[in-house]
Amino acid sequence: MPGRRGDPPRSYEPLDIAWFEEPLPADDLAGHRRMSASIGGPVAVGESLYSVLQRFGAYLAAGAARIVQVDVAHVGGITPWLKVTHVAEACNVAVSPHFLMKLHVSLAAPVPDGIFVERIPQLQAIKHSTLTIEGGCLAAPDVPGIGIDWNPDALDDHRVV
Repeated sequence: MPGRRGDPPRSYEPLDIAWFEEPLPADDLAGHRRMSASIGGPVAVGESLYSVLQRFGAYLAAGAARIVQVDVAHVGGITPWLKVTHVAEACNVAVSPHFLMKLHVSLAAPVPDGIFVERIPQLQAIKHSTLTIEGGCLAAPDVPGIGIDWNPDALDDHRVV
C-alpha cells in the first residue's frame, strides 16, 4: 500500500515479521536508526554491543532499536545488564536477552518488557540442566547460583589444546 510521497517504504509490514535481528554491523548507529524508521517492523540489537551508555544508551536515545538483546557476559555482568534493562524500560523498548538461557530467564523474569529468552539447543550437549516450560512460559530455576549445571565431562570433550 503506497504511502504519502516521501514516506519510507513499509514493504515488510504485511509479512508480520517479529523482528530484524542484528541487521547491520553493530557500530552502524545511523543505519540502524534509518532502518528502524523505515521498515515497519522492530529492529533488535545488542548481541554485539558491550557498553551500557556508549552503545545501548546511544541506540535507545536515537530510536535505533525496538528490542535490545543484552547479553550479561558481553555487557560486563548482572549490574550493567540490569542498567540496560532499566534504560530500555524508560524508552519503552522490549528486552530479549542473548545467550545463556538459564541465567537470562532468571534475570528477565522481573523485567516489565521482557518478551523472549533465546533458546540455543546446541548448548544442551554441555549441560546437565534443561529449561523448564510451564504454561507456555519459561520457569526461572529455583536452585542456587546462576541456574546452569555445566557438564564438565562434555566440556572436556570440546577442549582445544
